[in-house]
Amino acid sequence: MSDYSMDIKGNLELSDYSNIFDYLNIVDSGDNFIIRINKENRNNINVINSMLKDNKFEIINEGYDSLGDYSINAYKQK
Repeated sequence: MSDYSMDIKGNLELSDYSNIFDYLNIVDSGDNFIIRINKENRNNINVINSMLKDNKFEIINEGYDSLGDYSINAYKQK
């Protein structure tokens, strides 16, 4: 089992979603994945959550920190 993480800072553009999708395909089943999204990208959280679910990730927990940034902890199902 491996651990992966991704920090999304700055404004997301359409091409960035392709990069996120590619990164999700690197994660194997049973691996953990943490993605952190800065507060400027709040409007993209639903899209990223959908991408995770479509790629067989189960979200363990998610929420905002004291700075307003969002974090999602998930693992890829077998």
